[in-house]
Amino acid sequence: MLPEWCWVFIDGVWSIGLGFTLPLSKPAAVMAPTRPTSSLLGSQTMFSALGVLFIHYIFYFTTLNVLFSSDWYDCRRWEKDDISNTLWIGDNYETETMFLVIGGQFISTAITYNFGYEWRGNWFSNVKFVGFVIAMAVLHLYILLVPGYVSCLFRVNCDNENVLRSIAQWELVPLQNHWNTTVMPTGYRYTLFVIIACNTACVVLWDYLVVNGTRKRLAKKKHMHDFKPKAMAMSEMTFAGEGPV
Repeated sequence: MLPEWCWVFIDGVWSIGLGFTLPLSKPAAVMAPTRPTSSLLGSQTMFSALGVLFIHYIFYFTTLNVLFSSDWYDCRRWEKDDISNTLWIGDNYETETMFLVIGGQFISTAITYNFGYEWRGNWFSNVKFVGFVIAMAVLHLYILLVPGYVSCLFRVNCDNENVLRSIAQWELVPLQNHWNTTVMPTGYRYTLFVIIACNTACVVLWDYLVVNGTRKRLAKKKHMHDFKPKAMAMSEMTFAGEGPV
């Protein structure tokens, strides 16, 4: 169960902000030689979406495996049996790891689908989207790497000295675990940073090089196949003394 502000940012800030700014990409300056796919369940669409989803799952489970195999985590596993108070069950390392990784995947997925290829303007021409992504990425990395009041808003990398009020309760609620802290070791924080960066690079390269690269090669092959018979027909007409119509 994620803390309140984590849910607010996932459902109310990242999803809505990225959803509103991503479609603002400008059209390409010149008409493309091929048409984009119009099939929501076509091979290109599914190849892209399922590939990105599969990569995210790989990195998600890899991150959990890194957490569960860490020596420092062995004595700090979440073993609370009472889950009746949903406001108190998010103060554990499993939850904050999940929030940090999933948040990075929200941002990286939006970055991946901001590439317009030959049908839309360059990715940096969508100024509002790029600005929003940079702001959210900086905030996300700051929460990950710098424990303090900002991270305590999300009850991530936090201790009771810096704990802040939640949305639903005016009183300060201390961290609900035996250690009164959710601050992660520095080495683990940098490991998460590397995982999130590699996750982002993989989904971008998957869609940019594999999915779109395959599409471009197939389109070029089809264009050459269609162009060759027409060129031969034109040559035969010219050789027979007939001009092209």
